[in-house]
Amino acid sequence: MQRISALLWVIWLCTSCNAELEKTSSEEFRQTISGEAQGTTWRIVYYDLQERDFTPDVDSILKRIDASVSTYLEGSTIDGWNKSDSGTTIDPLFLDLLMKSWDAYVLTEGAFDPTVKPLVSFWGFGPERLAHPEEIDPATIDSLLHLVNFDTLTLVKNDRAVDLASFEHSGKKSADYFLYKPMPEMQLDFNAIGQGWSVDRVVDFLKDKELKVFFVEIGGELVAGYPKPGGELWRFGIDQPSDGNYERDLQAVIKLRNKGMATSGNYRKFYEKDGIRYSHTIDPKTGYPVQHQLLSATVVSESAGKADALATAFMVMGADSTIQFVEARKYLGSYIYLISDDQKGGFSTYQSRQLTGMLEE
Repeated sequence: MQRISALLWVIWLCTSCNAELEKTSSEEFRQTISGEAQGTTWRIVYYDLQERDFTPDVDSILKRIDASVSTYLEGSTIDGWNKSDSGTTIDPLFLDLLMKSWDAYVLTEGAFDPTVKPLVSFWGFGPERLAHPEEIDPATIDSLLHLVNFDTLTLVKNDRAVDLASFEHSGKKSADYFLYKPMPEMQLDFNAIGQGWSVDRVVDFLKDKELKVFFVEIGGELVAGYPKPGGELWRFGIDQPSDGNYERDLQAVIKLRNKGMATSGNYRKFYEKDGIRYSHTIDPKTGYPVQHQLLSATVVSESAGKADALATAFMVMGADSTIQFVEARKYLGSYIYLISDDQKGGFSTYQSRQLTGMLEE
């Protein structure tokens, strides 16, 4: 009986080895997983010799993120903070996203500001899905503008308060900080950076699993890792910014390696009243929807979170100011592609020199 058992064990081993040997192409180790989260879809492609299915892990990561910073989820940490009079204790995910947002706020000189939420809600573009205002009262806009000031938030621990600028350089990223707000009506909204930042968190997980060849995409924001096994770069399309482009005609294709990419646009979320078009991009400095010709901004950067925040800020700035901003800050190393309305029924485009060889229009 022992001899028979040993023989069966050898046969099983050989059969398993032969099954593995049947795979002769790297493409046979390509894994594709997908799901739904954050009000959109996610998709990941990766090459894994162990052929692991990370769907449950990714779902778990995204659920933890929603429980922390989703303004669409009642009972989330940020929902509690927004409804509070003076603030709440925040978790490590919230704290990390808060500080990433602070970096973007400082870098863009306030063009990116997550405290703009009261104005976003007023104009009918917030998670509450309020009706668009019938009348535009400048006094109301001015009153809401007083609530838009990221500088005034402070972190409190052991009865000691520190502003975000000081905390950024402290290196102390403990979980038990109380995030204080000076006015009960102040609210935060991380949607302009959240999906890109979520992509980065999933990428961190994949790297911990020693994966290098992959791409991760959530709601259009993405990160591409190393090229495919054959050396081919990952290719991603940029939509043509047309109101009726629900079939997603492409304006351009970008080839990526070890970069994050995000696109922000004004051509789908907007409404018209009395011949005026109001986009969902609210300028934190004026309180009004932007009124320029820039239709979409695509940014390639070292992370999807940074690309997401910059794309949002550039949509606030407009094409001319964005070009001036980037050209005056060569150290950013940001790759940008802008599509504007040429007011003649077509589009005008701008691409930074860093995109040379990476972009196909």
